[in-house]
Amino acid sequence: MSKFYVSDGAEYAVLNADNALQACFRCIQYRFQGIPVNGYYKVSEQGFENHDEDVVFSSDEIITGFIDMMEKAKSHKNRRKRKKDQEGD
Repeated sequence: MSKFYVSDGAEYAVLNADNALQACFRCIQYRFQGIPVNGYYKVSEQGFENHDEDVVFSSDEIITGFIDMMEKAKSHKNRRKRKKDQEGD
Protein backbone atom coordinates (compact mmCIF):
# COMPACT_ATOMS: atom_id res chain seq x y z
CA MET A 1 0.00 0.00 0.00
CA SER A 2 1.13 3.50 -0.76
CA LYS A 3 0.67 6.69 1.23
CA PHE A 4 -1.75 9.17 -0.35
CA TYR A 5 -2.50 12.80 0.40
CA VAL A 6 -6.13 13.63 -0.35
CA SER A 7 -7.76 17.06 -0.39
CA ASP A 8 -11.16 18.38 -1.42
CA GLY A 9 -10.11 22.00 -1.02
CA ALA A 10 -11.53 22.25 2.49
CA GLU A 11 -10.45 19.01 4.15
CA TYR A 12 -7.14 17.17 4.06
CA ALA A 13 -6.15 13.62 4.97
CA VAL A 14 -3.18 11.28 4.69
CA LEU A 15 -3.79 7.54 4.47
CA ASN A 16 -2.61 4.28 2.97
CA ALA A 17 -4.43 2.73 0.01
CA ASP A 18 -3.81 0.52 -3.00
CA ASN A 19 -4.48 3.31 -5.52
CA ALA A 20 -5.63 6.92 -5.83
CA LEU A 21 -9.31 6.08 -6.29
CA GLN A 22 -9.37 3.82 -3.25
CA ALA A 23 -7.69 6.59 -1.22
CA CYS A 24 -10.36 9.04 -2.33
CA PHE A 25 -13.21 6.65 -1.45
CA ARG A 26 -11.72 5.91 1.98
CA CYS A 27 -11.37 9.61 2.79
CA ILE A 28 -14.99 10.26 1.91
CA GLN A 29 -16.20 7.25 3.90
CA TYR A 30 -14.08 7.67 7.01
CA ARG A 31 -12.50 11.11 7.17
CA PHE A 32 -14.36 13.80 5.25
CA GLN A 33 -17.72 15.36 6.13
CA GLY A 34 -19.50 14.68 2.82
CA ILE A 35 -19.13 15.07 -0.91
CA PRO A 36 -18.89 18.62 -2.28
CA VAL A 37 -21.33 19.46 -5.05
CA ASN A 38 -19.47 20.40 -8.22
CA GLY A 39 -16.30 19.84 -6.26
CA TYR A 40 -13.12 17.87 -6.76
CA TYR A 41 -10.64 15.65 -4.95
CA LYS A 42 -6.91 15.97 -5.47
CA VAL A 43 -4.93 12.82 -4.68
CA SER A 44 -1.14 12.79 -4.51
CA GLU A 45 1.61 10.43 -3.39
CA GLN A 46 3.98 13.37 -2.86
CA GLY A 47 2.17 15.78 -0.55
CA PHE A 48 -0.52 18.46 -0.50
CA GLU A 49 1.37 20.83 -2.81
CA ASN A 50 0.62 20.67 -6.55
CA HIS A 51 2.55 18.09 -8.59
CA ASP A 52 2.34 17.03 -12.22
CA GLU A 53 1.57 13.44 -11.15
CA ASP A 54 -1.42 14.35 -8.95
CA VAL A 55 -4.78 12.79 -9.82
CA VAL A 56 -7.92 14.94 -9.71
CA PHE A 57 -11.39 13.37 -9.51
CA SER A 58 -14.56 15.40 -9.92
CA SER A 59 -17.25 14.86 -7.30
CA ASP A 60 -19.47 13.56 -10.13
CA GLU A 61 -16.93 10.82 -10.90
CA ILE A 62 -16.80 9.85 -7.24
CA ILE A 63 -20.58 9.76 -6.82
CA THR A 64 -20.86 7.56 -9.93
CA GLY A 65 -18.15 5.28 -8.53
CA PHE A 66 -19.97 4.94 -5.19
CA ILE A 67 -23.25 4.10 -6.96
CA ASP A 68 -21.48 1.45 -9.05
CA MET A 69 -19.89 -0.07 -5.95
CA MET A 70 -23.20 -0.19 -4.11
CA GLU A 71 -24.99 -1.78 -7.07
CA LYS A 72 -22.27 -4.44 -7.37
CA ALA A 73 -22.43 -5.15 -3.63
CA LYS A 74 -26.22 -5.43 -3.76
CA SER A 75 -26.04 -7.76 -6.78
CA HIS A 76 -23.43 -9.94 -5.04
CA LYS A 77 -25.58 -10.11 -1.90
CA ASN A 78 -28.64 -11.13 -3.92
CA ARG A 79 -26.69 -13.88 -5.71
CA ARG A 80 -25.46 -15.28 -2.39
CA LYS A 81 -29.01 -15.23 -1.02
CA ARG A 82 -30.42 -17.03 -4.09
CA LYS A 83 -27.68 -19.66 -3.89
CA LYS A 84 -28.38 -20.21 -0.20
CA ASP A 85 -32.14 -20.49 -0.90
CA GLN A 86 -31.49 -23.03 -3.67
CA GLU A 87 -29.29 -25.12 -1.40
CA GLY A 88 -32.06 -25.17 1.19
CA ASP A 89 -34.63 -26.58 -1.28
